Amino acid sequence: MGVKIFIVSDFTGETAEHVAKAATSQFNGKDSEMVRFRYVNNQDRLMEIIRRAQGENALIIATLVDHQLRNLLAKEAKIHHIDFIDVLGPILGTLEKKIGTPPRETPGLMRRMDEEYFRRVKAIEFAIKCDDGKSPELLKDADIVLVGVSRSGKTPLAMYLAHKGLMVANMPLVPESPPPGELYEVEGERIIGLTIDPAKLRRIREERLRVLGLDPGVSMYARQERIEEELGYAKKIMEELKAKIFDVTNKAVEETAQEIMDYLNL
Repeated sequence: MGVKIFIVSDFTGETAEHVAKAATSQFNGKDSEMVRFRYVNNQDRLMEIIRRAQGENALIIATLVDHQLRNLLAKEAKIHHIDFIDVLGPILGTLEKKIGTPPRETPGLMRRMDEEYFRRVKAIEFAIKCDDGKSPELLKDADIVLVGVSRSGKTPLAMYLAHKGLMVANMPLVPESPPPGELYEVEGERIIGLTIDPAKLRRIREERLRVLGLDPGVSMYARQERIEEELGYAKKIMEELKAKIFDVTNKAVEETAQEIMDYLNL
């Protein structure tokens, strides 16, 4: 004999369908027909499905987070002798006892969390592609473009903001290398300039050179006059771009990130 399975859910029904397919696969998936009823969120709709299930002798497999709908389905299935499997009810009930608080009963939360996760992954991939001036053709897709001199914290800030789901590119400003034309096509409100105290920047650069095994005393990279030249050039470019400028001196990445998000109302 064939079996008809009604998949009933207050969201897409994918969870219940996966469970049903996992079970029917143990019977080689033969002689089973699945009908999916999505976004069932009121009693009238549920009663229609129950009447149809009774008429077609269908098995109901349900993932309903609303306890009232779940209880109604259980009650009516018993009255009308309909085979019914409640996928979420027992789990939610046990978790409620263990945790001590009732479930939110909001359909689709797992899917929303999945979407948030993939949004962050996409943002991180974007930040890597657009790190340190790479892929200027993608600047048009950025939520935020960070600009500043070397060692002003652009990359860690971009990665932190990317973990918040924001598409962030960062562009170094160097006197000998003019910014790409694509940067001037970005709206000024999306461009964030980072500036830093020259003495602080010098210490950061000196430490970076030591880590690389180089002598800070012989490198132009950490000389005061070079740093002041770069910062002056960067300020000029930021003003041309109409960028909002943030001073990152002695600030944690998290603090600067929050200031930027507050400024952009994110």
